[in-house]
Amino acid sequence: MSRAAYDSKNEESFEAGTRALDEALNKIQKNPSISANVSQLAKLAGVHRNTIYHREWPLERLKEIKAQRAKQKKDLAAANAEIRSPEELLELSRLEIVYWFTQIQDARATNTVLLANLRKTEEARDMYMEDHQKALGVNRP
Repeated sequence: MSRAAYDSKNEESFEAGTRALDEALNKIQKNPSISANVSQLAKLAGVHRNTIYHREWPLERLKEIKAQRAKQKKDLAAANAEIRSPEELLELSRLEIVYWFTQIQDARATNTVLLANLRKTEEARDMYMEDHQKALGVNRP
C-alpha cells in the first residue's frame, strides 16, 4: 500500500473524529443535563480523551459551554431574587423559621419518648437481673 493510501485513511479518520466531536459538543451544549467535561465528551464522541487534549479546540468549546451554563445559572438566580419583594422575602424567612421550629419541637418530643422507653427498658432489665440472681441463690448487695 502506498504512502498516499495511508495519508488518505488517516485524513478520513481525522475528519470522522472531528465530526463526532462536533456532534457531541452540540449535544452537550443543547442538553444541560449532560456534564460538560472531557470524559463525557469522549464518551459521546466515541474517541479517547487524549484525542480531545491533542486537538485543543474541543477544550475551548467545553470552556465556552461551561461559562455559558454558569452565566445562565447566575442570571436565573438574579432574576429570581429580583422578582421577590422585601415583604415576600420576609414572609419566606418567617415560614422557614416556623418550619425549623416545628422540626426541633418534633425532635424534642421524639427524644422524650425514646428516653422514657429507655428508662422502662433499664428498669425491666434490672428487675429480670434481680430475679435471675434470686433464682441462682445469690444475694446482690
